[in-house]
Amino acid sequence: MRRHHHRPPLKLRPAHRRWLYLVSVLLLVSGIGWLVAHYFLHGPADFPGAPHRSEPWWLRLHGAAAIGFLMAFGALLLQHVRSGWRQRVNRATGVVMLAAVGVLILTAYGLYYIGDDRLRMIVGFAHWAIGIAAALALPAHVMVGRRLNRPHSA
Repeated sequence: MRRHHHRPPLKLRPAHRRWLYLVSVLLLVSGIGWLVAHYFLHGPADFPGAPHRSEPWWLRLHGAAAIGFLMAFGALLLQHVRSGWRQRVNRATGVVMLAAVGVLILTAYGLYYIGDDRLRMIVGFAHWAIGIAAALALPAHVMVGRRLNRPHSA
């Protein structure tokens, strides 16, 4: 008697996918918003070197989006990542995404707790560079996954 192995689906449920994409876009937009405010906009003329008044709001939005993202990402680990790894599907881009999110979590922690300004600047650069790279890598991961999960025609 042949045993049929059930392959858990790798495709995300629509509500989970929408949530993940929404918070990912919010993370990207708020991160870029902060970068623009920090590097290109100036604070009040009365206080040279003061941050632009929008910087804290961009950080608040970024932090809120990060909480939502971590919730959606945690849910991915239980089925999507585990099933993909077991099925040997889309591992290369999946590992890139996992590594990027891991480094982003660590650098975010560092930005919050590192007191040394020079080290904080290095960690900050790594955080936003990897964040932008991850935003570019996510569509690649999705496209490769869709191509690999597409039924093959005879």
